[in-house]
Amino acid sequence: MSSLLFRVTVVGVVAIAAFYQFVSKSIIFDTLGYGRVVQNINSFTNVRCQRIDDLGIEGCEDMWLNDRTGLLYMSCSDSRSRVQWLPAMDHLNASGRSLTDQIVILDTRGVGSLASRIRRLAPRNFSGVNGDGTLNLHGLDIWEDSKQNLHILLINHRPPFDPITGEPLDAARVGANSTIELFEAAADESIMRHVRTYQHDAIQTPNDVAWVSEDAFVFTNDHSSKVGLRRRLDPFVGGGSIGYCDEKSCKIAKDTKLTSPNGIVRGHDGFIYTPSAVNGVVKVLSLNEQQGLTEVGSFKIPMPVDNLSVDKHGHMLAAGFPQVYKLFRDAKDPFGVQAPSAIYVLQRKERTGLAAIAGNEWNEGDIMVTKIMEDDGAVLCGFSIAVHDAETGQVFLGGPLTPFITICETR
Repeated sequence: MSSLLFRVTVVGVVAIAAFYQFVSKSIIFDTLGYGRVVQNINSFTNVRCQRIDDLGIEGCEDMWLNDRTGLLYMSCSDSRSRVQWLPAMDHLNASGRSLTDQIVILDTRGVGSLASRIRRLAPRNFSGVNGDGTLNLHGLDIWEDSKQNLHILLINHRPPFDPITGEPLDAARVGANSTIELFEAAADESIMRHVRTYQHDAIQTPNDVAWVSEDAFVFTNDHSSKVGLRRRLDPFVGGGSIGYCDEKSCKIAKDTKLTSPNGIVRGHDGFIYTPSAVNGVVKVLSLNEQQGLTEVGSFKIPMPVDNLSVDKHGHMLAAGFPQVYKLFRDAKDPFGVQAPSAIYVLQRKERTGLAAIAGNEWNEGDIMVTKIMEDDGAVLCGFSIAVHDAETGQVFLGGPLTPFITICETR
C-alpha cells in the first residue's frame, strides 16, 4: 500500500511539474506578462504622442481609417460602463451596460481644433434592444464601394432576453446575445442606415469582423463558449473559432488549432490574418472555394495581441499587451491602474527571384515583426487598436476601457 501511495505521489509530482513547465509557466510569464520588462515611450525617439482626453471620446475598442479622406471611424463607449458590460472580458452585468455607444468620426487631416473636426454617426431604422435604438459596440470593419458609399459592419453585444416573454435573462448564466450589424452611410453623412442584422448559431462570442468581398465577411469568436468551464479552459487547451457570412447565411469556417482569436483583417495580399490574445501567434489563412479557411502559415509576436489594422501600403499594425495582469486590473478601474501597451508593424518581405515567379504563396519568414513603440502605461495605456495613416505618419490608438484616445507622430 505504501509503495502504491509512493508511486501515485511521484506521478502526481511529475504531472504537476510538467503542467507548470509546459502550461502554467507559459501562462504566467508569456501571457500574463509577469517579469516582462517594458520599455518607456522615451526609448522611441522618433515617436511623439498626445493624449486626447478632453473631447468625451473613450472606450474606443476598434478603429478604421479611410485612406482616401483621412476620416477615422471609431467604435466607442463609456469606460465606466465597460466595467459592467464587456462580454469578451466576462463583464456580464447587463443592467450597467452603456446606452450611449456610438461611431465617432474624426477628420484627421482637417483644419481647426480637434473638437471642431468630430462628428458622430446616428443610427436610423435600428430598433436596438426592445426599441431603445442602442448598440453595445466592439469590433468593426468598413468597406467603401466604387460610389464612395460606406458599408459598416459592427459587432453588437446585446444583452440576452427571453424570445417569448421578452424578459431579460441572466447574462452571467447564458452569456450575451451578440449579433453583427450592417449599416450603410455616405462618406459625408452623420447618419447610418440599418440594413441587416446577422444573427446565427455560428455567431457565439464575436470579437472582430473583416470584409472579404462586397457581400461577404469573416469574424472571430474569441472563446469556445459564451460562459462556463470550457470557456475558462481556453487559455490552457485552446478554443475559439472563425466564422464566415455572406448574403445567404453564416457558418464556422475554422474551429481547430486556435487559441482565443481576437482581431481579424484581410491583407492586401488576399490572406486573412488573426492573432491570439493568449500567445501572440498570428495565423495566416486562405479562404477556399467552400468558404472554409485553410491555414497556410503563422508567425509570432512576443506577447498577446488584440486587433490588427492594415494601412494604405499593406503594412499591418498590431496592438499588444506586455503585461496582461495589469490589464485585468484596468478592467476593474479604467481610471486608475494603467496597463502597458506595445505597437508592432508587420511588414511582408518583398519577394524576389523564384519566390516572385511562384506567385502569392506563403513561406515561413515572410513577415518582419518590428516594435515601433511601447510604454509602461503613462502614455500608451490598454490599447486594443493602432491605425496608421501612411499619408501623414500619424498613428491613432484606442482601447475598450481606456478613457481617451491617443495620437502619435512617427516622423
